[in-house]
Amino acid sequence: MDRVTPEWVDSRLDGLSYPVTRADAAAALADTDVVVDGDEQNLGRLVSRTDADAFRGPEAVVDAVERALDGSVSDGHPD
Repeated sequence: MDRVTPEWVDSRLDGLSYPVTRADAAAALADTDVVVDGDEQNLGRLVSRTDADAFRGPEAVVDAVERALDGSVSDGHPD
């Protein structure tokens, strides 16, 4: 499994072909873990939690993941 630090997330996202659906992005990133606030989380799983149907570029993925993380504190589901 690939493990990347947050500064390398952009390089993984740049490897996707855009536009990309949420499901395709999540599947492509399923083998990548990132450290978020000191906790290791699966990037594909984070992408799958977003509310977007598709992404036009890497920035859209990052924005959607950040929104999902902000909402994950109160979603009641364990990782």
